Amino acid sequence: MKHFMLIAAIFISMAVVMPSSAYAGKKRDARVAYIMKNLRLKSDVQTKFKPLLEAYLKELSDIKAPYKKLKDELEDAINANKLTPAQCDQLFEAKQKQEDKEPALNRKWYAKFKTVVTTQQAYKAMKLSDDKIE
Repeated sequence: MKHFMLIAAIFISMAVVMPSSAYAGKKRDARVAYIMKNLRLKSDVQTKFKPLLEAYLKELSDIKAPYKKLKDELEDAINANKLTPAQCDQLFEAKQKQEDKEPALNRKWYAKFKTVVTTQQAYKAMKLSDDKIE
């Protein structure tokens, strides 16, 4: 029981110390590092490509933020399987808005990526950006 309380206190203190925006920034930095590592670009190309990749991931995060925020707000109801019909509609609509915006964003950034890297590398970067990393 003492160990559980200690672990809980550590998690709570981490949540207080690390605001969600800082956490999102760290996750984005990890994703950038993951993509850059797997693309194996020459250093001069990396210098040009990295700012594009960071801007793309930031814009993608901004598109996903409203749905994520709503989902976080309704987390207790979701976990308890007690969403109201109105909440279900809100979640559905927020997710649809996100999904409606993503294809245009991906097309825009894929075209920008191809100005710096090869088409194959641009495709791989887009594919890698969808990978689940922890």
